[in-house]
Amino acid sequence: MNDGAESITRDRYALYERAAQSPARQARFLRALHQAPRAQALTLGEDFSAAGAISRAWIDAFPGSAAICIDIDPEPLERLRALAGDCDALAIHQSDVLDRADPVDLIAVLNFSICEIRSREDLLRYLRHARARLKDHGLLVLDLYGGADAFILGESEEELRDDVTYVWEQREANPMTGEVVNAMHFILPSGERLEDAFVYHWRLWSLPELTDALVEAGFTTVEIYDRLGSAIDDEGNVHALPIADPDELDENYVVYIAARTE
Repeated sequence: MNDGAESITRDRYALYERAAQSPARQARFLRALHQAPRAQALTLGEDFSAAGAISRAWIDAFPGSAAICIDIDPEPLERLRALAGDCDALAIHQSDVLDRADPVDLIAVLNFSICEIRSREDLLRYLRHARARLKDHGLLVLDLYGGADAFILGESEEELRDDVTYVWEQREANPMTGEVVNAMHFILPSGERLEDAFVYHWRLWSLPELTDALVEAGFTTVEIYDRLGSAIDDEGNVHALPIADPDELDENYVVYIAARTE
């Protein structure tokens, strides 16, 4: 492996994007959920954005679009600023998400970031705030994992490119409170293990809990998707269908919850 590749593998944010994200596909999926018969989304709000991978892909994919990244942690935002350069289409704010009121067409809260909110009172406060930020025909998209193994402790491994191994660990889990502690580790080609590259202390919400809270916060329609688009047409447009039957859910699942204002 050349020095450049080795340098990339030591960047925990680059490793995260490689292991846990598909920014280009996710950006197209978000756009597909918002568009026809509604007006196409132009401005994406990425809350709890970290290094803003979705926003960067959004701007690259859709000329004339814009994105607003909000995160309270300065470190990933420094990486985002370095990657974005002087991009006028991207606004970056180090802030609590509740302190920003920038109007947007679509808000994405991905990477299970909604689980950073640990009480129902705070969850409703955030969802109402997000609802107020959305323009007409606005859309909020959250992602969530769950299923049979959601509270089982242990590790799983996945081989990534460049001989990097990604390790996901569920370290603590309390099904009575929904609280979990998860960690991401990486094993580099040299054998070096990047222990606790990321550690998360989450409230693992259930699908009914989030759906009920979204309706209570003022969203009129809530849909659940388990795929980043079921088909792509000749022009590269993504076509996605929500789950119609609970039997469609896998035993262990990752889903996207789309909540509409109209």
